[in-house]
Amino acid sequence: MKLSKKYLILTSIVTILAIAINVYIIIHSCLNGTESAKASQGVTSAVEQAVETVTGNPNTINESNYASFATFVRKAFGHFGLFMINGLLTPWAIYLLLNPLKSSRYWMLITYSLEFGLLVALITEMIQLNVPGRSGEPTDVLIDYGGYLVGALIIGLILFLVIRKKNKNRQKNAEIQHN
Repeated sequence: MKLSKKYLILTSIVTILAIAINVYIIIHSCLNGTESAKASQGVTSAVEQAVETVTGNPNTINESNYASFATFVRKAFGHFGLFMINGLLTPWAIYLLLNPLKSSRYWMLITYSLEFGLLVALITEMIQLNVPGRSGEPTDVLIDYGGYLVGALIIGLILFLVIRKKNKNRQKNAEIQHN
């Protein structure tokens, strides 16, 4: 089966983005506590400004709630959010790479992508066990994998709907040609 240039370009772009997000996640897990806190602080400040702009109150985030807010931002964006992006890109890349193979089955694609997401979550937290100022946390594995699952479910639903529509169109065209 000859693949279209458009398919090859899409596959290349999605695969490169999937690799890039995984590399970013792994590199970020290798940062020491000070460097990681610095990176988190930049995101926390941006989110804090957005919250204060939306609420119209410059004191929405204050000394009494800043620590909880910073933890939430780190968990929501640094763990759940990054892994959700990973969960969108990696299963899509796996699908695009393995789809042309006639032997690929969708359950295999789902299994590969879900195992990969769990593996990355586990590896990044295990890396942090050996990095000064960091700690690998079981709850972070759950948050990471939760984000990955949400992304994988979104892309899985989109792919399911696209494939179903293509199959219906093929069936409709076959019926038209048969009649």
